[in-house]
Amino acid sequence: MFGYVRVRSSELKVKEYELYRGAYCGLCRSMGKCTGQCSRMALSYDFAFLAMLRLCLGKVDKIEFKQRRCLAHPLKKRNVMERNAELDYCARAAAILGYHKIRDDIADERGFKKARALITYPFVASWRKKALKAGLLPLDEKVSDALARLSALETKKKPSVDEPAEIFGEILAAITSFGLDGSEARIAYEIGMHVGKWIYIVDALDDADDDLKKKRYNPFLLLYGGRLPKGAELSLISDALKAELCGAEAALDLVDTDKESVKNIIENILYLGMPDTVEKVICGGERDCKTAQKGSMEDERSL
Repeated sequence: MFGYVRVRSSELKVKEYELYRGAYCGLCRSMGKCTGQCSRMALSYDFAFLAMLRLCLGKVDKIEFKQRRCLAHPLKKRNVMERNAELDYCARAAAILGYHKIRDDIADERGFKKARALITYPFVASWRKKALKAGLLPLDEKVSDALARLSALETKKKPSVDEPAEIFGEILAAITSFGLDGSEARIAYEIGMHVGKWIYIVDALDDADDDLKKKRYNPFLLLYGGRLPKGAELSLISDALKAELCGAEAALDLVDTDKESVKNIIENILYLGMPDTVEKVICGGERDCKTAQKGSMEDERSL
């Protein structure tokens, strides 16, 4: 949905890159099968990360691939991960989150964005309906409740980033841990919580300039008196984002799995890809920032 949670592909082994790309393509196919072909347009790197995490912690014993063509890559067959329970779950979870995001856009946005959300609504409602048939109503209710609390908090325009980030963290924690048991559920919840908070903070920081111009809600604008954060303030935000990643990394260290390549990909995302995103976003807001990290999102190989 946001596209901030990416790998640094140049640091992956060839087999790991092929696995990640195969999972990305497999998730795309699962979305088409589980929630409708149009839902594949909502595919994001964030849910590819969720797929890797669920494959690492879930109950899929054997990951299989098959050479396939698709509309996006019609000339050459690619290794595509075969459908499994975790890919199907991620496809349905993406449909649920997408539906509630569009509902929020209808309520909060104006002009073109609201019109686009209204046009999109019948499609995402159909995706959600198919997802709920698979027993995801409890997850849908958790997401709906958390987004309602988030909307109410944003309406109050309280100058705080931590509080709304905490609520969004709860949403990602619920999605990552849903259907898991025992230590796997606890680890997934902790990783989801930290990654969710990280996504909210990065997204708010990335949108701050545009929100300032259009006079929209943004927690950073409220926190800094209607202006963009700069200098030492950006350093503090960067440190807060590093702390969230450290929390996710500490939880990942508790994972005991025989899927070493899958775990290596998750580590690559947490240790390298997500810090690259922070560097890119902060350099976008800091006018005297000269260069981003060498492995930034702009250098990423296309999937």
